[in-house]
Amino acid sequence: MIIYNDCLNKRTKYTDILQRAEIVQLDRSYYDSYSDKVLFNLKHTDFCETMKNNISLLSTNINFYQICKDINNEQNIEDLLTGYYNDKSRHLQEEFLVNKIALDCHNKKIIFLNISADYYCLDRNEESNYANHGTCAILVPKNNEYHLYYMNPHGDVMKPYTFFEEHITQKRCKIYDFEKNTVDFVVMNSIVQYCNNYLNTNIVYTMDECHNYYGVNLQEHDHHGLCFIFPSIIYYYFGKYFTEKRELTIKNKTKILPSLKDMLHNGNFNLAIHSCFIDFNKHYKKVIFDCIDEPITLIDTVDKLEKCLSKYGKPFVKNLSSTMINFIYKHYLLKNKII
Repeated sequence: MIIYNDCLNKRTKYTDILQRAEIVQLDRSYYDSYSDKVLFNLKHTDFCETMKNNISLLSTNINFYQICKDINNEQNIEDLLTGYYNDKSRHLQEEFLVNKIALDCHNKKIIFLNISADYYCLDRNEESNYANHGTCAILVPKNNEYHLYYMNPHGDVMKPYTFFEEHITQKRCKIYDFEKNTVDFVVMNSIVQYCNNYLNTNIVYTMDECHNYYGVNLQEHDHHGLCFIFPSIIYYYFGKYFTEKRELTIKNKTKILPSLKDMLHNGNFNLAIHSCFIDFNKHYKKVIFDCIDEPITLIDTVDKLEKCLSKYGKPFVKNLSSTMINFIYKHYLLKNKII
């Protein structure tokens, strides 16, 4: 059995990190990749029985340009597809995203949505004139409703992006303005509203810090385009610690980090996301440790984490990327039977 902690923060060159990411197809946006198979299989090898039976991993491609330029066209939402591995046959299946979400909601599943945000924003350095991005969303049942939580690793710095730019020429673009609403949140809200209006779901989603990651920019010191790694890391830690508390000890002082489920239910989604990255730098961990059971605002926490990552951001990003990629790469090398 391959142990995650054996891969934690091992010194690896970026050339090797990027090469291995390509080999295991972690950097590709299609859901038939080898890395997707490994992530699916974690519920059988690394997660507890509760998560094995209740988590549903879905991968999807969402074309932000297509949705944003015609935000009221519900057909764009209806046509979204998702890929996932069937729990019984373990075969890859494809289905309309909203239908699969509705089915999983009916079955009270914890839904993890691994999102490839295609044509995410204008980038004239790209051949397509648009950059792609990696984000994720988690849908969690609570009483008789679901709550959708959205995570973009750029965190609070994405809040001002309340418009989408359509490429016209190398110097001109067309602006689609969403007033005070961040583009990512508008897209997520469109999916939620479609499910609630047509598929009899009861999904709660608000465009604020309750349901969106407003935390520190985790990619501030990522100069290699490693956004695709962050959802994989969050999936692993959600699977491991959704129902489990963590005991953190620093200088003979111990604190209990609540389960991710408790954090979500208590309105601490941003702490839940921040906690998924404490293993990658001891100084980052200390900031989160000091926040536990203390009346510290999210703004103050982000400020402290920004100061921390201004010093240690480069090794932080390298550690998290090498850990997850080497973990998946070890499965590849051993030719483990995943599916």
